[in-house]
Order: sequence, then C-alpha cells, then structure tokens
Amino acid sequence: MFDKDIFYMEARPDGIYLSCYEHDFKENDVYAFMKEYGIARYDVKAVRKFIKDGETVKICNRNPAFEKDARILVTLAKDKMTASVAIDPPFFAKPWPSEEDVFASLKAHGVKIGINEKAVRSLLARQIGNQPSVVAQGIPPVEGKDAVIELIKDPDKPFEVRDDEKIDFWSRSTIVTVHPGQEIAIKHPLVNGKNGIDVTGTVAKARPVRNIEFSFGEGLKRDEENPLMLMATAEGQLKNDKGRLVVLPELDIHKDIDFGIGSIDFTGAVKIHGSVREGFHVVAQGNIEIFGTVEGADIDSQGAVVVQGGVRGMGKGTLRANQDVSLSFGDQATIRSGGTILVKNAMLHSHLYAQKAVIALGSGKHSQIAGGRIEAGLEVSCNILGSEMGTKTEVVVGLPPELLEKRKVFTTEIKRCNENLDKVEPNLALLKKLEAAGQLDDNKRVMLMNLTKMKFQLQAAKESMQKELTALEEHLEQVKDKGIVRVKDICYGGVVITVRGLSYIVHEPCKFTSFVADDEKRAIVLKPFDYMAGRLGG
Repeated sequence: MFDKDIFYMEARPDGIYLSCYEHDFKENDVYAFMKEYGIARYDVKAVRKFIKDGETVKICNRNPAFEKDARILVTLAKDKMTASVAIDPPFFAKPWPSEEDVFASLKAHGVKIGINEKAVRSLLARQIGNQPSVVAQGIPPVEGKDAVIELIKDPDKPFEVRDDEKIDFWSRSTIVTVHPGQEIAIKHPLVNGKNGIDVTGTVAKARPVRNIEFSFGEGLKRDEENPLMLMATAEGQLKNDKGRLVVLPELDIHKDIDFGIGSIDFTGAVKIHGSVREGFHVVAQGNIEIFGTVEGADIDSQGAVVVQGGVRGMGKGTLRANQDVSLSFGDQATIRSGGTILVKNAMLHSHLYAQKAVIALGSGKHSQIAGGRIEAGLEVSCNILGSEMGTKTEVVVGLPPELLEKRKVFTTEIKRCNENLDKVEPNLALLKKLEAAGQLDDNKRVMLMNLTKMKFQLQAAKESMQKELTALEEHLEQVKDKGIVRVKDICYGGVVITVRGLSYIVHEPCKFTSFVADDEKRAIVLKPFDYMAGRLGG
C-alpha cells in the first residue's frame, strides 16, 4: 500500500501537475496514486522523469471529456442480507460523493433496512477507491431445531472399546436387555425458528422444522409423568424391528454364539439356531434351546435346556438347568439338572448330576453311557452301560447329589452361626452388666451396639437356613428308599454302581438288567430290566 502523504497533485489551467514531498517511493506507488485519483491518461515520459528525479511535472492536459465523476457501486449479497458500497473515485479535480449521494444510491437499489450511517461516513472519510465496505445489514432468520429421539439404550450400537481398555471378548455381549421401568429413549422436542428480514425489507423465512414421534411396540410405553420419556414395561431383549423399538420376552438368535454375538445373559427364554462356541456363555432366566452344539461353553438356565446337536464339553464348560436337560449326545461334558437328563445317543466320559433321573434310551445303536460319573437322585436308565474295553464308569443313584450337597452346606453354616453366637453371648452379657452399673464408656458402648447387631444378624441367618434345611430333610426322607439303575441291552465289566450307599462292581457283562438295593441283604441285587418299572423311578 502506497503512502498518499508523499504525493500531491495540482489542477492548473493548462494541465495536471504531479509533485512529491520527498523522493522516497517506488514506481508502482506513483501509478497507484494516479489511478486512485482517476488519472487514466497521462504523459508516460513525464511520469518516468518524475519517478527518476522527483521533480514536479505536468502529466496530462485538462480535458473535460476525461475528467470523470465518482461512481457509487452498490452490491447486494446473494441472500440480500448485506449491502456493500465501493466508490469508483472521481478524476482528481472532481469531488467525492456525499452521504446523501450514497443513501440515494442505496435506496435506488432497494436497500432500506439496516443501513449503518457510521459505516457510510467512514467509507467516505477514508476516500479509498474501489474497496467494498458493508454499509447495510439485514436480520438473518434464527434457525429452529428438528425434534430428535435420543436412544438411551441403543440395540444397534456397536460394541465400543477404548484404546486403553482391557476387555474379556468372551464375556461381552451385543444383545441389549432391559428391565421394567428402565429408561429407553428420550424425545428432544422441536424448536421453531424465527423469520428474519433482508436489507430490501423482504421477509427471510426460517427453515421449517420437522417433528418426530416415538415408534414402539410391545414391552414399551411413554412415561406417565414425562411423556417425552420412553420406558420399558417388560423384561427382555430390546430390538429395532424395522425402525420400531420392541422388547421381546424371548431371545431368538439365528447365528452361532461367538465373537460376532458375544455371550448371552438374558432375562427370558433363549433360542439359538446355531452353536455355542468355546469360551462363551449363555445364561437365561427361562428355557434355553440350542439347535447346534455346545463346544466347551457354559450354559445356565433357570428353566429347561434342550441341545439338539449335543455337548462337546472338552473338559471345560458346564451345562446347568433347574429343570430337565435334553441333548443328542455328550462327550467330556459336565451337566447338572434339577430334573431329568435325557440323552438320545452316546454319553461319553462325562459327569452328569440329576436330581431325578438320567435316561439314555434312544432308538439308535449308539445310545450308550461310557466313562465318567453319572449321579441321579432316583434313576439311571440306558441301553448300553460301560464299554467292551472296560472303561471305568461310575453310576451313583439314591439321594439326589445336589440336595445332599445343599444339606451339607446348610448344616455347616448353621453350625458356624451357633459357634459365633456362643462367642457373642458372653461378651454381650458382660457389656450389658457394665451398662446397668453405669460403667460403660464410649468405646464399650459402640462395642455393645455392634455385638447386638451381630447377634440379630446371626439369629436371622440361622432361622432362614434352618427353615430351608427342614424342608430339604423332608424331601430327602421321601426319596431315601428309592433308586434304581436299568440297562436295557448290555452292561459291560468295569462299571461301578452305587445305589443308596451300596456298591456293586460289574465284572462280567449282563443284559436286560436292573440294579436294585436290597436293604435286608445290605447289597445290590440284579433284577430284570422292567423290574418295578414306573414305581422306583419317581
């Protein structure tokens, strides 16, 4: 930018003269100065001489045809929210426009809103040519906000792992489960915009805002106190059903349980149209049905479990059910059932625990129990028991093993409570005696309170366990004289059978046999397969 204070011009009758106060400028500064003052035609040689020696020179003659007036250039923005003015400068001897001239030009271009008089005065005072300056400003519209549904629980949100986070990939799950009363989504209502006005006085409309409502089905409802909140009304899986949120009481998975799905911990029933891979777990409050196999995985159900493809335990996973378990086959599996375990084909080298019965009476030639340990409260029945190779196979029938273990736990805990009460009572009696004598300091008073609280807790725990133990003893009394092992086809040597505490080692193969405890002989006796069928088995 050149310094205008270095140069000055004079308009004499015979022409225009260019002078300088000091000869300290560049060639381009001279041409820019002349252009700024509207000198478009000039004597090139005279200007070059001026640049060389800095002496006053006549650069052009006076010619009214070339001495142009200033022009006011008004530009409106595309959205007409601003208007700018630039001054195409007059010839040196011509005057610059006035404020009134600028206002009139703005009006001629339709500008009538938001004119900034201060900006106009500043533009004219600076007298800088061809430099646009904003002199009018409209009022832009205030945009509104669309309504938004924010998902607090998102069934489609991918599993996120922070860079610094360590995670057990076998335990994680992509299934989203919810509970009654849980907040699922919240609606942020729309906010209407506000219209503006441009510099021509035309209304600038705000963008229309869009409303959106909850889209939901079974298991969900609006909160009565806050209609903008969506709540769960049932236990189950939260799922996006073609844009509609629903809570499904049954989990239906058409894939394997692997890293793609993750482990399952569900409040209802679970149906898996695939296999459960090694290291994963499926836990459900309801029944579990698996159409594939269970491979070294943990399965735990408060109801029943059906495994269409069988269990390959690999000595790792455990299958537990409060009710019956049904499977095609088992190999190196650990299975616990609160009811009956039904096996269609072979059960090999496995540990089975059933409160009622273990039944392996499938129609196929591979319906066999061989290896491992089988325990049942009432009955074990199978086509083939043991193997020709003499594989060690243990079968224990009588009092349900799970209940016996539970009785042992209750008995031990009740004994522990009694021992602790025996320790608490003397100390409590001593502290109460000191209290009655007015000799209880603050520390002993705190001790008295703590011991009193401990006594009540121990007594409550003891009473609760005693009730459960009594009910358990009654049940065990009902089944204590029951128990039978049935082998329809053949029982091989190497099998050890225990019924109600009496043991029998099978040395020679036997067919169509039942093994029954004879209380008078205090020994296991062999009977036909159909001996007392339907009566001892419960």
